[in-house]
Amino acid sequence: MCGCTAGYPDGVQGSVESLTFVYDADGTLAGELRYWFGTLFGAPHCSLCDVTHTRWGKRRAFRRCADRVGLPIEYLHRDDLSASIRAIAGPLPVVLGHAGGTTEVLLSREELADLHGDVTGFEARLRAALAARDRSH
Repeated sequence: MCGCTAGYPDGVQGSVESLTFVYDADGTLAGELRYWFGTLFGAPHCSLCDVTHTRWGKRRAFRRCADRVGLPIEYLHRDDLSASIRAIAGPLPVVLGHAGGTTEVLLSREELADLHGDVTGFEARLRAALAARDRSH
């Protein structure tokens, strides 16, 4: 989890209490190795992984992004999901928001794919999704 305090756009605290990033990859050692080698040879990839990681670890730019967003973040792989989270998540990868005992998709598979690994674009889209969620609730 990221214990950050920067908050929402313009420093306004919103109603989302935490985030879950769900990767379309297995979190086991074998899964990590399969994914790593797949990136070398053009196998299908996880667009959320492209935002948060390089082949060698978490992106420095993403770490700064997570700090600025200012919400606790849980990172899960597809083999970590409970049945209830899997039902909410839909096609992976996704970013989920948790507020008041509810969970909803903030960024879908398609939205993440459109980013092509761009951390700045990811942060902007996430902040927009958080703000839109707050306006609708």
